Amino acid sequence: MTADRGMTAGRGMIGLSAGWAVRGKAPGSYDDYGILGSGGSDFGADDFTAILDRYTLGNPPPERGGPEALPWISLTEVLDDRGSYLGVAIHDWTDATDAAGRPIVRTRYGCFPYDQFVQAPVSYASLVRAVSGLGADGFAPNALDVPAYAPEDIVRDIEDHNWLGRAATTAALLLEGPVTIVGADDLDHLVRLRFLDAVAALLPFGWRPRFTAATWLRGGNSTIRLTFAYHPRPGDFELDWRVTEPQPPSDAPLSLAYARELRRTIAHRSLLEVVAYLSRRCDSMVNVDPNRIYDLLVDLDRPALVLDRVRRNEVDASEVAALLESGRYKELPRKSDHELLLAALIRLGGGLQSVQAVWHELGVGVPSEPWRAVTGEVLRRVRNAEDATPYLHLAEALGHTDELLAEVAGSSRDPRLGLAPVQAAANLIARWTDPFTANRPSTLRALRGHSTLICALIGDLDAGDVRREDAWLDLLAGFAPDDLLHPFRVLRVSDMTVSPQEIGAFAKHGADCVALLVGSAARRGRLDRLAAVLIRWVTGLPASERAGWLGRLHDVQPTQGADAAVLDVLRMSAGQPPVHLEAADRHAYTATFRQLVTDESLRRFSSNIQHALVEHMRDLTWAHDPDQVAMLLALTEALCAVDGQNRSAIVEAVVRGRAANPDMSDWPVYGRWWPDAAARYPGIAADEYRTVLCAVPYDAPVHTVGRLIAEATARGMAPMTLLRHLDASFWPITGPALLAAALEARMIAMHRYRDPQGQADEAMRLLIKTAHDASENLGRELRDAVDARLLSELTFPLNLTEATSLTPSQDEIEISDRTRGTLEAAESKIRSLQGRRTILGRRKN
Repeated sequence: MTADRGMTAGRGMIGLSAGWAVRGKAPGSYDDYGILGSGGSDFGADDFTAILDRYTLGNPPPERGGPEALPWISLTEVLDDRGSYLGVAIHDWTDATDAAGRPIVRTRYGCFPYDQFVQAPVSYASLVRAVSGLGADGFAPNALDVPAYAPEDIVRDIEDHNWLGRAATTAALLLEGPVTIVGADDLDHLVRLRFLDAVAALLPFGWRPRFTAATWLRGGNSTIRLTFAYHPRPGDFELDWRVTEPQPPSDAPLSLAYARELRRTIAHRSLLEVVAYLSRRCDSMVNVDPNRIYDLLVDLDRPALVLDRVRRNEVDASEVAALLESGRYKELPRKSDHELLLAALIRLGGGLQSVQAVWHELGVGVPSEPWRAVTGEVLRRVRNAEDATPYLHLAEALGHTDELLAEVAGSSRDPRLGLAPVQAAANLIARWTDPFTANRPSTLRALRGHSTLICALIGDLDAGDVRREDAWLDLLAGFAPDDLLHPFRVLRVSDMTVSPQEIGAFAKHGADCVALLVGSAARRGRLDRLAAVLIRWVTGLPASERAGWLGRLHDVQPTQGADAAVLDVLRMSAGQPPVHLEAADRHAYTATFRQLVTDESLRRFSSNIQHALVEHMRDLTWAHDPDQVAMLLALTEALCAVDGQNRSAIVEAVVRGRAANPDMSDWPVYGRWWPDAAARYPGIAADEYRTVLCAVPYDAPVHTVGRLIAEATARGMAPMTLLRHLDASFWPITGPALLAAALEARMIAMHRYRDPQGQADEAMRLLIKTAHDASENLGRELRDAVDARLLSELTFPLNLTEATSLTPSQDEIEISDRTRGTLEAAESKIRSLQGRRTILGRRKN
């Protein structure tokens, strides 16, 4: 009997192709079980035997009743180089017995090529019905004509029996491992089969080439992925039938996600829609990652899921873009939801071409949720100094550039945002507005009364495009007050000036306007035109206001040394330290600085500027940088050339720099400056080392302090005086540190000042003796420090003596008479010290 039927003409029926086999034994014989008949496929009897052995369900009990009683039904799969097959085996008793009187089990097996189900799926119940018509000679007539897959029948079973909780969890668990259902002893084999069909229906149909199940299993055959049994196999997920709403365990994340998504989708759509959708996913998934099965399920209700994730702010731009570009967003009934998705794509930085296409498709207007997303994203980028140009191109394509720029202008009024966003907004407006046509009415209305934005707009204009500058000034003159625009005009015209009164009127528009004016002047290299009047204006402000105004200048970055000097003098005239001393063009800086501090109109601020420079030099880090030293010496010379009560304080501040870096006095620039300064300020010269020693910083290294001690001693400073000055500094005088500095000073005295060794030794001995006698604690520390170094200091020259006195044979020492005399003198000294109680507290016998 042929098993290749093709599609049956009857409505709703499908003609299947199948291979078949019947296994059993001849009645009354002693034969083993074997294949009694087979056909309909390329599989032979041996193949069918191997398949049935692979999926054995164990030995059935002899009882004809109870949970384990036959018939058993197994749903299996076979994969070979020709493709996949779905298998159905029915194991039941016959009425015959063998020669030993044992009842005979008959197994009927149908093997169905999977390809026929891709276009015409059928249920497992239909396959079982076909196999039940199988005899020793093959399928009965019309046995392979089965009903087409009917999702509504599966759904009816699930709903009538309240199986959804069990079936959904079982299907989800199968994605991660085998499942054993326990506690279902009262179900007959047909009900179990219908439940297996229900579980399979909650997975894509294409999963069936890897789906294996049985209505009962005795033993531990691991090839059966889903079965009913008394006890679970080791490593199986266990599902208790008595629990109607079981949940996957917490250590099965994919199962948890799949079960949760099943319930969510069914609640949002319907069980019938879910089963029907999954039945259409028929392409074989024999090698598909189980995570992909979850994705397939999600895809059914993806529009609603993405919308929900948008509302919970948990979505990626790619998800929203895919939904909008595919057109599936139209499955959502409300236009407001469509606009919410488009707004989310904009906020997430999605492709603006897609945004534009969907925008037109939806007919989005202004205002709307997507429009608020566009403006919000532009404002965010403006505030964070990010490029907003792509969104301006989008607005231009949508015909809403004017409205967008107006939003940008209006939002920049918030003073809490600072100056940078205002400048960014001005830059956008300037680039996207044509001042010749004035084609931005909404933007221009938003500019009215916004003095800071107007100043930022004018200040940011390209000084090289005179016609465009003129057009903007003419356009703004229509609604901006003249006292706001006048100082900017001064920067453009060589014969115009601005008075302190005009600056005062301009400043009433806000501190940010002053900062923007100064910044514009700095960029144009014309800050010198405003320098004197700005200084007079700033210094005339109450002290309570002055700091706030000057603070606004921190954002102004000069591009030229001259402008850097103007900004620093502006700060220093108000008593604040300079901040631009590292200007690249040092010559231009110092020339402009000298010009300003010698300006007759600014002479009354000299003391303030001198004081500000002194305060700046209190941090002695500048003394290590030759360029900074040269700069500060030039500024000192300029400030000492004018009146001011702080001239000598500046010179003294420079001298203090040597406390951090004594080598500064060796630099040519300092060597040229100091003789003249010493002659003009003899008091400072006389107290040079008092000034330097009192300023030694806390972290000064020993070699720095040693050099200063050597220099002061060479100048004749008494040990006690030197120690008092050093004690007045921040440098912590401890026994080890002072001893190390003194030893360093001894070497410097001998090698730098060419002092005889004996003279250098005596000078440092006297310094240490003075310190020892001056303080009991310091004396104890010095004694301990000397003791710690004594062995090394004594043995090192002795080791050198030995190394240089060995004979060529290395076995004798030959010392000179001079060395011998030195050693005898040292020995005498040691014996003398050992005899003093004050040293060891005891006499040597």
